[in-house]
This record gives sequence, C-alpha cells and structure tokens, in this order.
Amino acid sequence: MLPDSGFLKSALGEPLGLDLLFSAARAPAGAPALSPTEQVRFEALQNTARATSWLLGRAVLKNLHGDVDGCADIDELSFPNPRFSLSHSADVALAVAEPSGCLQGIGVDLEVDTRIQQAAGRFFLTEREVQWLESQTSERRPHHLLRLWCIKEAVFKANPGNAGKTLADHEIRDPGRAAGEARVRATGKSMEYASWCESRTCIALAVCR
Repeated sequence: MLPDSGFLKSALGEPLGLDLLFSAARAPAGAPALSPTEQVRFEALQNTARATSWLLGRAVLKNLHGDVDGCADIDELSFPNPRFSLSHSADVALAVAEPSGCLQGIGVDLEVDTRIQQAAGRFFLTEREVQWLESQTSERRPHHLLRLWCIKEAVFKANPGNAGKTLADHEIRDPGRAAGEARVRATGKSMEYASWCESRTCIALAVCR
C-alpha cells in the first residue's frame, strides 16, 4: 500500500524543509482528458505496455498542475523541471510539486515490489558506495541496494544538468542515511534527498537548490 500524501509530506518534504504536494494514482483509473497533442502521443502508445502507465502519469501531473497553476494543461511541461517530477512503478504513478518555485530541480522515484540484482550495483554505484554496501550484512544488502537505486534515480531527476550523465555520475555522501546530501561528481554540485523504504517498496525525493 502506498503511503498517503500526508505521510509523504512528513517523511519526504519535512526533512528537506519544503511544503510539497503529492498526487498518486493506481491502475485501473479513469482516463484523464487529453489535449490534441496528448491524444496523438497516446494513440502511438496504444496496445503497448507503456500505455496505462503513461495515462496514469498524465492524470497525476494534471491533478498537481491544476492545484499549483490553476489549469491542467501540461503540454509544455518537460523534465528535468524545477517544480514537478513524476515516477511510475508497477501499476502506480506518483507526482510531486514544489509550488513556490524556489528550486533549480526536483526529482522523485517510486519503486513498488522491486528487487535490484546485486550484480547491477556496479553500474550505478560509485566505488565508495559499493564498499559501503559490501560492509553491510548479506540479509540487509537487498534493502540497501534498492534504497540506493531509488535515491540515485531521484537525484538524477533533480539535476537540471543531467543530460549525458548516468546514475553513477552522482554520489551519495553517506550511503547509510535515509536523508542526506548527494553531489554531481564532475562538478561538485550539491543536492539533498530524503527517502522512505518498507519491504520492497521505496520512495525517494531529491532537490537541487
């Protein structure tokens, strides 16, 4: 079960000192009203595995955009973005908004009933992060690996200069912390994150100030 927006505001927004808005939807859900541009994109996705998740994503983004800007028109919305971010996992979509516009970037990642193979760690973790992971008990490594993946995804999305970058280009200062700092390795640009994980479900949020 995905936590409600009140819990997410407390668990993810408060550690970062931000008053965030969240919107989530689970399939099946009523299809949102689509603009002509969106209708063309949806028709191209019909009969593919992405169609349902794309519609869910549009629904939660339209909901938040309406709350923040008073309209549901998101044709011009692009990512990375200083106020909005979106994530899909399984049959759930989750969007977040920072209404004041005080950030350079914001990113959210959602993982529902997800398992990351340990061998995959070398593709997105730095050498220091791998060493930390290997120092943990074998029973806890799957949990930490999923948490680190989720945080890295959120940090990557929050980086306004992420074009051409990979997850491994972003480093978590203290991999053991649920909330803390990360940086872009090449530039030293700093970001902050907060995360919540339970079993194989994890949500992370990151911001670039």
